[in-house]
Amino acid sequence: MSVSTGRDPRTGHYGQVSKTVHGSKATANQAAAELLTEVTRNSGSAATGSVGHLLDAFLDHARARGLAPKTILGYGLLAKQAKADFGGIELRKLTAASLDSYYRRLMLRGLSPTTVGHHHAFLRSALRQAVRWGWIVRSPADSATPPRSAATEPAAPSVEEVRRLLAAAESYNPYLASMLWVAASTGMRRGELCGLRWSDTDLAEGTMTVRTSVSDLPGRIQVQPAKSRRVRRIAIDPGTVMVLERQRHAAAERCRAVGVHLGDSAYVWSQDADHGSPWRPDRVTHSFERVRDRANLPEVRFRHLRHFAATMMLSSGIDVRTAAGRLGHADSSATLRTYARVLEQRDRDAAALLGALLEDGTPAAPSMRS
Repeated sequence: MSVSTGRDPRTGHYGQVSKTVHGSKATANQAAAELLTEVTRNSGSAATGSVGHLLDAFLDHARARGLAPKTILGYGLLAKQAKADFGGIELRKLTAASLDSYYRRLMLRGLSPTTVGHHHAFLRSALRQAVRWGWIVRSPADSATPPRSAATEPAAPSVEEVRRLLAAAESYNPYLASMLWVAASTGMRRGELCGLRWSDTDLAEGTMTVRTSVSDLPGRIQVQPAKSRRVRRIAIDPGTVMVLERQRHAAAERCRAVGVHLGDSAYVWSQDADHGSPWRPDRVTHSFERVRDRANLPEVRFRHLRHFAATMMLSSGIDVRTAAGRLGHADSSATLRTYARVLEQRDRDAAALLGALLEDGTPAAPSMRS
């Protein structure tokens, strides 16, 4: 196990400290976090180090905390861009104006306000960590003003559009059609669907348990706990049970053709005939795009099926807490923020209902007394 000591501001060379740890991955992560804390506490370059030095240390800290590999990959790309642009600036000399200038340059290069917002969020996290480490007193990111992103409601296809999509998938790739059906009826994320195993389904009881999610990384895939690291058990309707029963039969036939038995640990959807590995999320997206084009729905994305499920639930009167649980949101506030417009319409419906109840007994206007 090793952690970076960052770039020495005097020599320009990068260094690292190594330590041997015996035990589980969790033990190693804890030891790495402790080692990094010791390094940053004893670093003589903390006060005079560069922004690049901080970003290197922050990435090591993120790895030690056990953040998802895809998150680390994204952080690395954001750090690379920032280091190339202003990584040599002394950390203590970095100002909100410096950050705002960086954001303007990103916009001039054609990045969207939303993407620039991702850069700001990353730098804000890194600089707040620098405050916790005692490297700086205040974070300049707290006073910076990144461009505003237009608030957009998640797009949700109509019932008719989802039916068209399913019909196109059924004629093109029945395997994909079954996944799209489950996506639309449960609101599960793409990675969660890819990570679903037969042991996670109870078709007799009509339930599924969402435990893991699959992420695409360069040259490999990562199977990890579902988002928010919460296992959730959701009910499935009879139609979805039938779709999964048909999918299990098809999967068993594929396995039989190559001389293996479809076990409970097999993945529900797989590129392999023995269903021993998950369907890669990026390949699911490529197949989906071909189906979407066949259905003449060029604006629909895979994630929109999740929005369809959420919108249908909320607009039909399902309470926010139940919807949040099915969607796998950490708490109901995330559902409230994401689907504010749908809930606003429900509020209008509630107002109309209450008004209608009172219409027959509307009190007369009070008389004026002299």
